[in-house]
Amino acid sequence: MRSPEFPDRPATLRALGTPVPSEAAASRQSDPEPVVLATTQETAIWGYFPTDRAPVLTVDSGTVVRIDAVNQSGVSEPEGPVAYFEALGVPAGQVLPELAEVAKNPRPAGSTGHVLIGPIQVRGAEPGDVLEIRILDVTPRVPYGVNSTGPGRGVCGDLLDEASTRLLWLDASGSHYSFGHGIKVPFKPFAGIMGVAPPTSAGFVSANPPDRWGGNLDFRDLVAGTTLYLPVFQPGAMFYTGDTHGAQGHGEVDQTAVEHSMAVTAQFVVRKGASLEWPRAESDEYFWCMGIDADLDVALEIAVKEAVGHLVEVSQGALTSADAYALCSIAIDFVVAEAVDGNKVIVAYIPKSLLPWH
Repeated sequence: MRSPEFPDRPATLRALGTPVPSEAAASRQSDPEPVVLATTQETAIWGYFPTDRAPVLTVDSGTVVRIDAVNQSGVSEPEGPVAYFEALGVPAGQVLPELAEVAKNPRPAGSTGHVLIGPIQVRGAEPGDVLEIRILDVTPRVPYGVNSTGPGRGVCGDLLDEASTRLLWLDASGSHYSFGHGIKVPFKPFAGIMGVAPPTSAGFVSANPPDRWGGNLDFRDLVAGTTLYLPVFQPGAMFYTGDTHGAQGHGEVDQTAVEHSMAVTAQFVVRKGASLEWPRAESDEYFWCMGIDADLDVALEIAVKEAVGHLVEVSQGALTSADAYALCSIAIDFVVAEAVDGNKVIVAYIPKSLLPWH
């Protein structure tokens, strides 16, 4: 696995500022082994984003961390995760032992059933900065995942009369899940939750609705090789992750994806002099601007304004707001990435090939 350096990105978002160098990065002679953060009772919490939790790991800007995360499926079931998975046909020896340990943690009122790992404190990050999360690798820790739904769940809560839980095994090559009926679902792993600690003024923040600090974005294209940018609200940024998925359609319409425990390897870079109102991201092919709100129309409006601002920004003013607005209408897709967790997420897909400045 390659641990990339972190040069400035003039062709990306000028508002992202300059990266904070670290002594380790400056003296790097070869790719280091990542720092490993395991899921334990001490490193895991139920689904909320505290602003006063002590860091479970503190790293310099530029550090690569492998987070051995878990998906929450089965953890909160009364019978416990081992019995839950055994009933689905998974041998007890293939159930991650830390699931049963995490299940013993007290669950604060208002928290969700998500299991979060963190926070990771990144030295030098201050409110007003941007935390850049370079996703280097996402790999399965077990060969199966779960999709579950039922009455009152997802965008069509009246569609089903009884609960439905489906175990999906990865094929031997690790390329797809066998859904049945000859259907093969491509394996495309990502972390559904990646977020930083919210501002203290937000009060108690559930892990369910995504927001300015990221969180439960469930944006399926944040796979290995992509980068997520989050505005920082607390010293050290205080990064959390969890809710890892093996596959998901945009919207996650039945309430769950393929809920699958993954190891997530990422490089954390602090960018100074930054100015982000909402999360943004990029791949080799796209810039992604996000709009998030409980009202789908408002989320779309935010996403369009974010995309217009980005286009004006990346063109260094060559495009006017009118130019950018027109371009959004004729050449950019706006996708419902998340539709079932309170706040909706709309993502603008801006092709880099469209822009001569890239």
